Amino acid sequence: MSELRRDPFTRDWVAIAPGRRERPQRMPTPAGSPVRRLPAADPACPFCPGREEATPPELWRLPAAVDTAPGAWRLRVVPNRYPVVAPAARPARHHTTGLHTEAEGIGSHEVVIESPDHDWDLPDGDDTAVADILRAYRTRCLALRDRRPGLVLPFRNHGAAAGTSLPHPHSQIVATPIVPARFRQLFDVARAYYDDHGNCLYVDHTAAELADGERVITATDHTAALAPYAARTPYETWIVPRRHQASFADACDEDLEQTAVLLRRVLTGLRDLLGDVPYNYALISAPNGEEMTAYFAWHLQIAPRLTEPAGFELGTGIAVNPVPPEQAAAELRQVLAARPARIGSSRP
Repeated sequence: MSELRRDPFTRDWVAIAPGRRERPQRMPTPAGSPVRRLPAADPACPFCPGREEATPPELWRLPAAVDTAPGAWRLRVVPNRYPVVAPAARPARHHTTGLHTEAEGIGSHEVVIESPDHDWDLPDGDDTAVADILRAYRTRCLALRDRRPGLVLPFRNHGAAAGTSLPHPHSQIVATPIVPARFRQLFDVARAYYDDHGNCLYVDHTAAELADGERVITATDHTAALAPYAARTPYETWIVPRRHQASFADACDEDLEQTAVLLRRVLTGLRDLLGDVPYNYALISAPNGEEMTAYFAWHLQIAPRLTEPAGFELGTGIAVNPVPPEQAAAELRQVLAARPARIGSSRP
């Protein structure tokens, strides 16, 4: 039986329609395939060690262990050579002509080169290696945070269907001079909930989901991985802190490290369950100037690319998800139950 569910965070509607999985398919879906094994290094890859001059001058790095070669690194952050927005000495200026408004594309677009190993990926690493990536996000989010209105968004694309252009493991951070309407909607809904209840919607929702347990995938003392009640895509997963913090840039080390544990485990579980599925993840955080708000909380959204929106979705804005979140959570729990934690560091 299909079901319409309202997203408690956006108030948008989502159709949970398990019967859609049985419909005839003439075109193959972008579902998981066997993991493609890359070479350990690629002499043509601009992100591999020894080709540092192929990227713009780096903004930040984590050096390798002291017993490695001089200049060796674990992680680098560089400007994106093909940016969505670009730095400028002045603030972005808005221009309105009649009914149309535009703003200069001023901001920052950075690439986080996650490992010197061309064939590395988050599920292949360990918790410390993934925590290094989140530390890079936190460091750069603090550096990019501005007193002017705007947004800083760390995100990762995995697979060609999810927007990846280079196979070397990397993620990106974009700082924009505007706050998109989707974020304003999240804030408006969260603010209204706070006005009605005096509590943070995200904290209350996480506590309720943990008490219910049906959509919980896994959890630690300070973070939880949940299948959202109104998941827009099959196997969509949120990683959420269990205590209030509006901005990821202000996350403490313990929350960051436990988020890394769950991120690696969830991505490993998705790969075990679905194959090398394309996905996107994004770290949703408070916009500039809203870091101390009591009604919003940062969280990480993982969205596998298993379906393509069609005419109904385009015409109505209602996402159609053929995998009930309760089923997705149960399948991932079963897969993760056989997976031991890897806490040390496999990096040099």
